[in-house]
Amino acid sequence: MNPAEELWSAVRSATTLRHAHDALAKVRPSLEAAQVQWLDFHQRSAETYRRVAESDRGRRKESLFLAELHKEKAEKVAHGLASGTTVRAGSRRVAVLPGRPHEIRLRDDMFAKAMRLAGFQSDYAVAKAMGLHRSTVKRARAGELRPGARFISGALTALAPFDFEDLFEVETQE
Repeated sequence: MNPAEELWSAVRSATTLRHAHDALAKVRPSLEAAQVQWLDFHQRSAETYRRVAESDRGRRKESLFLAELHKEKAEKVAHGLASGTTVRAGSRRVAVLPGRPHEIRLRDDMFAKAMRLAGFQSDYAVAKAMGLHRSTVKRARAGELRPGARFISGALTALAPFDFEDLFEVETQE
C-alpha cells in the first residue's frame, strides 16, 4: 500500500469527527494541486463526514454541515472541470479594482464551528494556536477588529482544513 492509500485508509477508519478532521487534514491536496485532486478530496471528504455523522452522534450536526460544505465544493470544482474553466479549489481569488476599497470580515459562525471541530474550547486556546493574543481573537469575533494578515494566516493554519472562503468574506464598499 502506498503512503497516500495508507492516509486515505485512516480517513476511512475514522469513527469520530475529530479523527476524521485530523485524517482529512493529512490528505488535503496542496493549493497548487490539479482540480481533479481537489474534486476527489472534496467528494471523499463529503462521504467521510456523512459516514461519521452516523457513528459520532454527538457531533452529527457538525458532521452533516461539513459533508454539505464539501459536497458544494466538489460540485463547484466539477462544474469548473466540465466547463473548462479554472476553479481554485483551495481558496478564492478576489479581484481588487482601483478605487473600490475591500474589507475582510470574519465569518464568526463558521469560525466558531471550526474552533469546536479543531478541539479549541476557548478564544484563548485558538489564539495561542494562531500565535495571537486572546483579545485579538475576541475583538475580531465581536466585529470590533478587521482580520489582518497574521490573523488570517494563523486561522488558516490552526483551523485547517477550512479555507479562506469558509472563515472570511470579502466585502466591496462602493
